[in-house]
This record gives sequence, structure tokens and C-alpha cells, in this order.
Amino acid sequence: MRFLADWLADSIRFGLALTMALGAMQIPALAQSYRAALTQVAEAGQRDIADRQRIAREYYRLPPDAPPGMVLDALRRSEPANAAGLVASAEQAALLRATAERLDRTSPITRPLVALWDGLTDDRAGKPAILRRAWQDLVPAVLLSAAPASYGLGGLIIGLLLARLLIAPLVAGRARHA
Repeated sequence: MRFLADWLADSIRFGLALTMALGAMQIPALAQSYRAALTQVAEAGQRDIADRQRIAREYYRLPPDAPPGMVLDALRRSEPANAAGLVASAEQAALLRATAERLDRTSPITRPLVALWDGLTDDRAGKPAILRRAWQDLVPAVLLSAAPASYGLGGLIIGLLLARLLIAPLVAGRARHA
């Protein structure tokens, strides 16, 4: 019976440690997916802004090369809500681009933590929704580089600790009966 109990304890330790290691190795991939999603949303916003400016140029009979300031002035005179929406869209796109650039400048080891913190705590420009979408679109993969290996090692250590905590009451109870 002791053999089966030891085998079960070892299996739980190994399984939980491996699961946590592989799960932790996905964190850098999630950060990269979040970064790519930020860029995609910013580019989509920029295309929307360009279309709205083009439509405003045509409607107000402005020159095709009229600067954005002239377009905004024309909108503010007759459609202040549209002008405010255009400004807000431009600010959101700029914020998302700046966040993606900041992530690019962060070291590969800390980038996942910075990305997750940003997506979880900064609700401007829909970042939590972008992070959720990145999570939904994430295709699990085992990447072999410094960041995933570091996170995998951390996950392995945490998994072993959790397994030890899970098994400790069973082992303690068995030691008392022996």
C-alpha cells in the first residue's frame, strides 16, 4: 500500500509541477499576443480616423490634402460631437501605439509582467478587452528562449510547492499511523 501512496504522491508532484511549468511558459506568448493586438487595434483606429477625415473633407469641400486641424475646425463648427469623437479616437490610437512601443523597449524577461499589469490595470482605450481577446486568441506553444524558460522554471518551482502543500496532509497522516 505504501508503494501506491508514494507513486500517487510522486504523480501529483510531477503532474502539477509540469502543468504549472507549461502554463507559465505561455505568459511570454500571451504578452506578445497582447502587444500584437494593441498594434492591430491602433491601426484599425487609425484607418477609421483617416476614413472619417476623408468623408469630412468631401462633405465640407475641403482640399484632399487639407491637414487634420482644418478638418477638425470644420467639424467643430457644425458637428462638435463628431469632432470630439475624432479627437478621442486619435488619442486612443496614440495611447495604444505608445503602449506597444513601451513594451518593445522592455526587456524580454520583464515584458510579460509589464504587459499583463498594463492589460489588467489600465482600462483606458479598452486595454482589458484587448488583453482578454489576446488570451482567447492565444495558441499554446512551447517557445524555447530565455523568457519562456525562466517563466517555465518559476512555474515548475511553484507547481512543486503547491504539490508539496497538497500532499503534506496525506504524508503527515501516514507518518502518524506508521
